[in-house]
Amino acid sequence: MATISRRRLSFVWLALVAVLALVAAACGDSDDGAAGGDQTESTTSVDDGAEVTPESEPETEAATTTETSTQDDEGAEDQPEPVESEEPFQVAYLSASSANTWLLSSRLEMEAVAAANNVEITEFDAQFDPGLQTTQFQDVIASGTYDGVILVSVNGIASAPDIAAAHDAGMEVVILNQVVGEDFSTSEPQVAGVSANVMAAPFVNGRRLGELTVLACADRDPCEVVYIYGIKGLPIDDAARAGLDEVIAGHPSIKVVAEGEGQYLGPEGGINATQDILQIAPDFDVLVGADQSVQGAEIVLAEEDKLDHVRLVGWGGSTPALEGIAAGRWFGGVFGAPGDEGRIAMEAMVSALTGGPDFSGVDPLVDLPDNGLVTADNVSLFTAQWDG
Repeated sequence: MATISRRRLSFVWLALVAVLALVAAACGDSDDGAAGGDQTESTTSVDDGAEVTPESEPETEAATTTETSTQDDEGAEDQPEPVESEEPFQVAYLSASSANTWLLSSRLEMEAVAAANNVEITEFDAQFDPGLQTTQFQDVIASGTYDGVILVSVNGIASAPDIAAAHDAGMEVVILNQVVGEDFSTSEPQVAGVSANVMAAPFVNGRRLGELTVLACADRDPCEVVYIYGIKGLPIDDAARAGLDEVIAGHPSIKVVAEGEGQYLGPEGGINATQDILQIAPDFDVLVGADQSVQGAEIVLAEEDKLDHVRLVGWGGSTPALEGIAAGRWFGGVFGAPGDEGRIAMEAMVSALTGGPDFSGVDPLVDLPDNGLVTADNVSLFTAQWDG
């Protein structure tokens, strides 16, 4: 169990003082409330929540209003000072990259939830630098300023010691979008001290890509597939490919005939990868990749007059992906929900900070139509949460 944070102790003492004050008021001079019969007639509420007992009974309702207003104004110095509003919770947002458009969508939704729940966010930009993020995390813990941390880890399991240190310091920790652990098939937290882990597990998303690939190949036997990694060798990319392979393994007619690498750097990476692939596999049937890579592939295939034959399957649910599916240029895609991820992550943080339940593992796609698989049949039910 985590140490109770200083912020929460302050809240508990404030509540205790408020209770004692109410008890003292209730035990005051009994003569004040003994006479007069109906309590409603003998007391009048004013704006600051105190109760004022008029010296004499008002003759009319209008007189009551006038006398109370005057007494409230003239006797303001005698009224107790209003209790100041509670100071906001302080949350450090350790972002993998402030420039990343996916995470920007998450950040905007986080801010909306924070503003409605008395939370202030301070963002730390790791710029995809693991060493920088470690330093930032340790500085956040040492500062003693923060009640919680929302982490988009660029360190993976190497973030575990800092998460433990934050937890021991009484801070709540929520992981957003990335796996911190060895198992890429689950959204559940894999490190002690984590209140919530909000993401679609890479292996699970790979299985979703596999399901769409099977649909795209349904009327083709054999069906030759091209797969474009984001970054081959990156654990999340390898896990996604493993998920796809597991699904298509049950369909002997489907075969991956070529691979490429798009680097998540926009359409250019997909353009280069597709041009290279066409040199060794000019007549494939389905191309699968992240949305940015598929955008580039679409350009090349259109130039080569092959777009009518090749079915494109994306991963990300960006604006170009949904537009391509709606227009019939793309076959389908696995939806991406960065906005939902950010909203749920901050809701989980608020729950943890206020003594509510832990959210544990949350995959936002499970509550979407068809488990987040977008096709021409259901694309109207989805709204893009980022531009790709």
